[in-house]
Amino acid sequence: MSESDTHFDFIVVGGGTNGLTAAAYLGKEGYSTLVIEAKNYLGGGAVTKELTLPGFKHDLFATSLNIWRASPIQDELELGKYGLQVVDPDPVASTPFKSGKSITIFRDLNSTLQSISKFSQRDALKFKEIYDFYLESKDILLGGLSSPPLQPSEMMSALEESDTGLDFLQFSYLSARDWLEENFESEEMKAFMSIWGSNHLSLSPEDAGSALIVLIFVGILQDKGAGVPIGGMSSVVESMRRYIEAHRGRIVTGDEVLEIIVDGGRAAGVKTNSGKIFRSRRGVISNIEPKALFSKLVPDSAVPEDFRKKVRRFRFSKVSEVMIHAALDSWLDYKPEETRLSGMVQIGESLDEVSRAYNDCVIGLPPSEPFMTIDNTTCYDSTRTPQGKHILWNFVRAPLFVKGRPWNEEQREAFADRCIERLCEYAPNAKRVILKRVVLSPQDIEQLNPNLVNADAGCGKATLDQSLALRPFPRWSQYRTPVKGLYMCSGATHPGGGVSGLPGHNAALVAIQDQS
Repeated sequence: MSESDTHFDFIVVGGGTNGLTAAAYLGKEGYSTLVIEAKNYLGGGAVTKELTLPGFKHDLFATSLNIWRASPIQDELELGKYGLQVVDPDPVASTPFKSGKSITIFRDLNSTLQSISKFSQRDALKFKEIYDFYLESKDILLGGLSSPPLQPSEMMSALEESDTGLDFLQFSYLSARDWLEENFESEEMKAFMSIWGSNHLSLSPEDAGSALIVLIFVGILQDKGAGVPIGGMSSVVESMRRYIEAHRGRIVTGDEVLEIIVDGGRAAGVKTNSGKIFRSRRGVISNIEPKALFSKLVPDSAVPEDFRKKVRRFRFSKVSEVMIHAALDSWLDYKPEETRLSGMVQIGESLDEVSRAYNDCVIGLPPSEPFMTIDNTTCYDSTRTPQGKHILWNFVRAPLFVKGRPWNEEQREAFADRCIERLCEYAPNAKRVILKRVVLSPQDIEQLNPNLVNADAGCGKATLDQSLALRPFPRWSQYRTPVKGLYMCSGATHPGGGVSGLPGHNAALVAIQDQS
């Protein structure tokens, strides 16, 4: 092999969306990159496979582009030129209730407000007020996601300059329950809002900081919608692969990195399972979760013990998830019509119900009244199934362990039965139209993607003690590590998990800055 085959400016370990984003931005700046992925396919949390029946393309984990819309990545990399096609569902998202009514986000704000006003005119006015606050604050809210977090003293100093800043600081500590009970009167509106915090990050409605998460998610959905990538989430990955290969990048799959080579205190390359050694002239960027990175890949002698203590203290949530995938003979007959056509459907009748279900998970009990998120991707993307057929993608909050033990097959299938029965309360044909289903327990999910420790889609608890400048570790929130030239870009870094590409984007910018 020639030196050009083994020596690169940067090596990226892990071919999930964050690793691919980092490689793309390094390539955009003219650096040569090598991406090495242990599995024989790319994607991490953005994977599309025929899981149930031939011709049914299921997104195994993430399935829609929502927090992705908060990033500049798609536009800055011009991924449309590399094959990415995204359709925007309208209605965007809906929560049906047993009354036969629903609360629905439409792309048109007035239509959203009319939907809310069916339950409370006051709540509709309050939602408009809160959305205006989101629009006024979104440069700070979203801009803070696509850059390294400010240090605590910097953030406090900036917020202390005005009463508005201090009000925002106070709001950022609020729980969703306190915020929702203060602002909304209808149980339906509290339920609709609270699920966005508790089903997209592992936060109960009572957790400090959960109000801010609800504001960000609901604000993005009203402002930018939630995209459905044509062909599945793997199409996002494929467009990024094409971009990387067009910008001095090479991608290797099916070869696991066993060690990050450290010479003279600097990351100098990697050794792989196939026995190959690749050298990096400028650095190594790791898209591996930090516990595995520093316990398996980085030599003990390269990192001080006080740093290793920080790594050991990093926590993954034990409130996890069960994924229900099914091939459907026809689509779910939700009532009313706007729910049937919404890009996403979330089910939960009240704030208290959401709280009970979440806290059942905390103590190791599969909830008897689970709340859930269903994505209606095949209503907008017919390429994923045979003609006239559909896919069920159902994400349900569940405990990591059932009474202290991993899920067994009987428990997994019984819980899925309970979830489908619940779904039938809103879409009566749900059970009848299932052709074949596959249920993934938390242990199944982690086995498929070891980076999703505990099947924690947030890639580490998103509580205040592991957020912003404290994520993943105090003093190490800027993507650097004690090893010079070794950077972290997994979802364990700011701003967290989900398919956003933002940790990879931010880590690449820091690595590029360090070259000057």
